[in-house]
Amino acid sequence: MHMGVSRCFPWRSRTSNGKKRDGFGTLPDNVVVDVLGRLEVDQLKCAIRVCRRWHALIATAHFARLHLQRASSVTVVYPLCFEDPVYYNVGLFFIDWGSMEKKPIAGAKSPPALRDITVDRSCHLLGCCDGLFILIKTRTASMYEIHNPVTWERVPVPHKGSICGFFLHPLSNKYRLLSYRETPNGFWYQVDGLGPAACIDVGMFRYRPREQEAPSGVRGRLHWMVVGKEGVSPPCSHSIMVFSARENAFCFMPHPGDSCLPSKGHSNMHLVEMQGRVYVYAIQVKFMSIWVLEDHASWQWVKKCDINLQWNLNRHPVHDENVTSYENYKNMQLIDIRDGELLLFWPGRGLFQHNLQSQTIKRVPWPFMDGFGYDTYRMKTRVVVAEYKRSLLSLQYLLSDFFFFGRKYLL
Repeated sequence: MHMGVSRCFPWRSRTSNGKKRDGFGTLPDNVVVDVLGRLEVDQLKCAIRVCRRWHALIATAHFARLHLQRASSVTVVYPLCFEDPVYYNVGLFFIDWGSMEKKPIAGAKSPPALRDITVDRSCHLLGCCDGLFILIKTRTASMYEIHNPVTWERVPVPHKGSICGFFLHPLSNKYRLLSYRETPNGFWYQVDGLGPAACIDVGMFRYRPREQEAPSGVRGRLHWMVVGKEGVSPPCSHSIMVFSARENAFCFMPHPGDSCLPSKGHSNMHLVEMQGRVYVYAIQVKFMSIWVLEDHASWQWVKKCDINLQWNLNRHPVHDENVTSYENYKNMQLIDIRDGELLLFWPGRGLFQHNLQSQTIKRVPWPFMDGFGYDTYRMKTRVVVAEYKRSLLSLQYLLSDFFFFGRKYLL
């Protein structure tokens, strides 16, 4: 056991007095669980091999939840390639802000790194909840899939409607899917359980989420910018759709900022959930405005910043010669915000890191090619953004009332 402990806790080998007795065997279970619950998933792969006792503790439902609550979240980015006839995609990545180490010159930061997450390349990401991805099969109509990349478990989810939400119900502590289907009179919504759970009808509404993504929710609520049938924009007062996971009910709220002209609608406005907060950003000509929802009860938005997007375009050229200098500003996406740094995606040019204080901009390298988006196939690309935690939750929990973390997934 001593050697196994040393692999999980390398600092012990530097402070050990050489005795074989490491002290962990005398600790009560709750203390051992508390210590193990602070380890990363990769460290737990070593810990589970140390002894039968540790294996049994890590395999409990209590430990899986404890570890999930303590795990830090990262932003995952999934590029969609609308014009690709063979559904080629460049994979799923998470943003590693931990790579932004201080440089010795002027305290500058290096760009965040992008790390690959292995998923089925025939699927498109819709969203993520508790480290579980909800994916849609690109070649199979109405076929979805839930996948845990840590345990390598995959569960097919046949569904007749369009899934637009994947969340944990706060009262039942069960995972739920929110979906809609179009009817002649509007869009019919329902909530489904996973497995034999009965569905709950939510009702008919005039609007649907504008993008096909499945948020997991912030404080028990899911948020989308919405659109009506045939792409008709709703009034400003109904531009944001909010779903209460606790009450299984919708409400419609206004977007922040000034009212829009009826002819323009809200196509320049986008909503994104990051680090447990809701942001809306709008692009007007060469400026991006960003708001954050500070108080949900009073629906109070606070403007975070205005960004001048008039960068030196000669440094970041577009491959397609038919694209004019500022044509693609409207398609820029806010990916992440960390410590005064914005991560922006610009179709046809790539990922950029923008410092709010210095107003400087730098390219963030894509993992396997110099500047993602530099070919005509990807000029119409956008990315799906979601929050992700590496999770020990077994997908068997989705089909039963208990967690299971079998040794075949870790050993």
